[in-house]
Amino acid sequence: MCDRFSLHVRTDELQDKYQVQRIEGEYRPRYNIAPTQSIPIIVQGEGQRQLVEARWGLFPFWAKDSVNADFGSVSSKKIFDRIIKRQRCLIPCSGFYGWHMEGKDKQAFHIVMRDQKVFAMAGLYETRVDPRGKLHRSCTIVTAMANTIVSSYHSRMPAIMDEEEQLRWLDPDMTDRYMLENHIYSYPASAMRAYPVTPLSHNEELEAPELIEEFSPSLALVKE
Repeated sequence: MCDRFSLHVRTDELQDKYQVQRIEGEYRPRYNIAPTQSIPIIVQGEGQRQLVEARWGLFPFWAKDSVNADFGSVSSKKIFDRIIKRQRCLIPCSGFYGWHMEGKDKQAFHIVMRDQKVFAMAGLYETRVDPRGKLHRSCTIVTAMANTIVSSYHSRMPAIMDEEEQLRWLDPDMTDRYMLENHIYSYPASAMRAYPVTPLSHNEELEAPELIEEFSPSLALVKE
């Protein structure tokens, strides 16, 4: 699962990496993104890729698949049929958090790519229009079984996609859920690492670059 992540790449890097032609809203670096907050997602619309804002957590927020969705489970649910066929997105991410109990203390870890580059998590989004006619988006992160790096903290992890998979995931003509499910898998552990960060990252009200700095390089639980 993923219940906290960071995204701190520059706007121009984000545009170049994901061929984003249009940005809606004001993008800014984030270091401690939590459910119910507004996050940037990439959607395919009107012949171009767009970076738009969405609330992290589908409605109703308390539903099991609101924040994280197991594709194998939700793909068989009729309520998700339209979303999976027509409303898929990419959620850019610099790293996501995991927590590990060390005695009575909970140690936070930041899980990133070894090359420190931004990556794309598979997502699904929903739209609704309020009584005043305003459009609202909400989204969920699609998950896969955890690899050996992530399994120390969670049993599942975000489904991370390479460039070819991103193209197919955003392709509006791709509607076969079995073909889509082929792109949901545990990303190779060899490409990732986890390092300890300050336990303060568990406080969703905090937002600062210090939250992703390595906290104690000597910790034996660091995964390489």
